[in-house]
Amino acid sequence: MRKIEKIFRFNKIDNSWVPKLILGDVREVLPRLPDNFIDCVITSPPYWMQRDYGHPDQIGREGTPEEYVKTIADIFELIRPKLKRTATIFLNVGYKYLNERLILIPEMIALEMERRGFLLRNKIIWWKPNAMPTPARNRLNNVYEPVLFFIRDDGKEVYYFNLEEISPKSRTLDHYANLFSFTPQELIGVRAIDSLSGRETKEGKVIGVRFTQKKILEVLIQWEDGAEWLPFGDPLKNYPERISFSCPECGASINEWDIRLSFANLGEMICPECGALLCSDPETFPIPSFPNSPYEGPQEIKEIIDPSVKIKKYVTKIPRNSKFVRAELDKILTASPAGRLAVQGEYISIKRRWEAPQPLIAKFLRYWRNLKRVSIEDIDIELGYSYTAGHWFRLDFGWWGKGGSVPRPGDWGRLKKLLGFNDIYDKLVTERVAVLQTVKPHETGKNPGDVQGIEVEEILEDFKRNYEIMGEAGDIWKIKLEPYPEAHFSIFPTKLVETAMRMGCPPRGVVLDPFAGSGTVGEVAMRLNRKAILIELTPEFADLIRKRCGGKVEIISYEDLVNAK
Repeated sequence: MRKIEKIFRFNKIDNSWVPKLILGDVREVLPRLPDNFIDCVITSPPYWMQRDYGHPDQIGREGTPEEYVKTIADIFELIRPKLKRTATIFLNVGYKYLNERLILIPEMIALEMERRGFLLRNKIIWWKPNAMPTPARNRLNNVYEPVLFFIRDDGKEVYYFNLEEISPKSRTLDHYANLFSFTPQELIGVRAIDSLSGRETKEGKVIGVRFTQKKILEVLIQWEDGAEWLPFGDPLKNYPERISFSCPECGASINEWDIRLSFANLGEMICPECGALLCSDPETFPIPSFPNSPYEGPQEIKEIIDPSVKIKKYVTKIPRNSKFVRAELDKILTASPAGRLAVQGEYISIKRRWEAPQPLIAKFLRYWRNLKRVSIEDIDIELGYSYTAGHWFRLDFGWWGKGGSVPRPGDWGRLKKLLGFNDIYDKLVTERVAVLQTVKPHETGKNPGDVQGIEVEEILEDFKRNYEIMGEAGDIWKIKLEPYPEAHFSIFPTKLVETAMRMGCPPRGVVLDPFAGSGTVGEVAMRLNRKAILIELTPEFADLIRKRCGGKVEIISYEDLVNAK
């Protein structure tokens, strides 16, 4: 193993990854980092003309705002080749005043970063409820700072963004469960739509239900070309369901993000735990692990069938928006779920039961197509398609997006006869479920959009008492400043770093802070099972960083990097 590879190999102590602290000028250190290595950048560089750290190479003392902006953008240009294609960046930088004029430094940086090959996804507002007061009497106090959320401009379809890690869960699931308490008899007559199974969308109606005392098991749907029984999906679940996989070499759990990130960054499937190359032969493809249905003891299964039932529009007790009903619209003119419900009614939709990672399925089909030496053109001809089968084998991600797709359940069996592949992914691709389409909260939590967990009632209450509000999915984050006894300045708040890290850095991923300061990123990374690389110009901060990380920091000098060839 080369010395440089050994330097960037992470170790664990007490089940936490040990952060690496590199002491030196970030502009000299960054070129020494491995390419395609960083999953996430979370940082807050020295603000322009905020402090003088007394170091000749310090950043933040440039003569003009424009020079400062160029310095920051130059540093991120050095970072760019070190980023994985799926990487995210969270850059916190504050506003400054010059000659009584507010200088839009964050916006200037954002525009320059866009010119350097980055794409701005959000300008997050960090609202500081305990912001320092200002002596100024001719302007308002500054109580927020931007956090700029960037990705690589060539990674817009593949970057890691796990909203489920931070989404506030719905408080109304119990309420909706009551509204969904319909009987099996009430499902009879519901309209059904299937745009999944074949190339043509077909419509039908529910004419039968199988059920126990506790739950509905299956529905019988009458289509124009016949009837079929299908499993009935849980009304409060979202389909397709995500599952985990296991590594055939070491048995470690592999999730969908592991698969997508590996193909996007490496072009192949590598086990994130043991490092084995997977998908090279039939025995090395990740093995799907399906959840077990909870055992409810012996249950009597009942069945009702009524082929002559008339189609009905509603099943549940979900309130309908009367203004749309009165309008008698024949087309959906609104994005409102309540509007769609009122106009379109409730219906059964046929969906995939399981989420099949497209790159994995494409790799699987590629292997068997190459083995059988069957061309894509022959597959199109055999299945009666034109320029369709090629999408099932695509692993590329162009600047415009991704072009791959998973075969329909009906096409999978025909492909299997043609290519002769094994059955490891049959259930994953072909299982379907009948899902009642209506208005409901998202099972994994909501994305509230413009405001992050701050309701009007909470804002009013905040005038009465000082109460911490933190929901974590909108672009306004209310997070208090955090003083630290050992630091003579306000540190990067742990809650802010934790929110960004959960959302933008995968577990076991590498997070970089090129302006480490007090070491907040390292401290949070240890707690969240992430690997941290910290770069700090001022050696005096090393003791503070070591203390915040529980003494578990590997300190690397710039000379160590130079000598590691």
